[in-house]
Amino acid sequence: MSDLKTAWTKWDAALTDAAAQVEALTEGRDASERAEGYRFLTRITAAMTEFQMEQSADWPSLVQVMSPSRKFYVDNPDTLYHRATLDPRLGYRVRGRRGEELYLAFCVYGLRGRSNAILANVCDDEMEFAEDGTFELVLSAERPDGAVNWLPLDGNARTLVTRQYFTHHNQRPAELRIETLEPQPPPSTPDEKQIARRIRGLAESVTRTLAATEAAAEQWLQHPNAVSVDSRKDDWASLFATPDNAYVGGWYTLAKDEALVMEGRAPACRYWSVQLCSRWLESRDYHSRTVILNHAQVPLEEDGSFQVAIAHRDPGLPNWLDTAGHREGGVIFRWLLPNGEWKRPAFRVI
Repeated sequence: MSDLKTAWTKWDAALTDAAAQVEALTEGRDASERAEGYRFLTRITAAMTEFQMEQSADWPSLVQVMSPSRKFYVDNPDTLYHRATLDPRLGYRVRGRRGEELYLAFCVYGLRGRSNAILANVCDDEMEFAEDGTFELVLSAERPDGAVNWLPLDGNARTLVTRQYFTHHNQRPAELRIETLEPQPPPSTPDEKQIARRIRGLAESVTRTLAATEAAAEQWLQHPNAVSVDSRKDDWASLFATPDNAYVGGWYTLAKDEALVMEGRAPACRYWSVQLCSRWLESRDYHSRTVILNHAQVPLEEDGSFQVAIAHRDPGLPNWLDTAGHREGGVIFRWLLPNGEWKRPAFRVI
């Protein structure tokens, strides 16, 4: 059997196994959860196909990761994500110009054993920009002479993710482009071994994404209507989290006439939001319903506290997040660059 045929057989088996896992995980649960599970498989297949089959470390590009129809790992609708494939033997240069984003960061990921790890991170607070907002960031094993902004490339580095945060979707994003430090020869004609290797990587990526999603969701499901997620004690590297965020949240389970009320105080931070997500860690439909609220959209009480309610219909309380009829789901707060100590919000069902 050829390398290509062997790789394709592995890919075919990975999809079959993934579908079987969705069936097992949703046995006895709401039918919509199974339907979303199969849709989730098509979405991560589309994403991983682009990342594994089309992106090249020799000729890198910053590809938009998330969209309204491509979601995973608790994507934030207020964040613009881009991704590039890296080869730590090469070294890279990112050039760009700031836009109206309220936060810009670059995070490098790679495998430590069989687990994903955050290897390096830098945000705008730690960078220097020209008066017109332009900048250059070098990624390399050793810091070159004269490099103003630099990220170290560990020998395990494989992925760069850029993040831009916004409070409103009409804000202008930063302009970004990436290139290798040294010119590379044009890509060669695809050969059997190269494409077979990429197809095997595609199979592994889909399997790994589903496994990380399952592990996180199972943890949340064990404690409904309570705060059970706290990145201060949980390792979120498998979900490609950023070290600049603190994450806290849990799982809601609500009858048709119930609401989950969440009350607390956000720490001093650059940005914070609260959003709903599915069993598959996808943000809910943010085009047609209010499934996320950020600090610019949540008026605080006189004492600085907030109240946000999750319900199937408008409960007449401030700051309603719409379940869209989903009896269960996840809810996540993000505190970006929090300053000082902070307490978990309180959850109660009414």
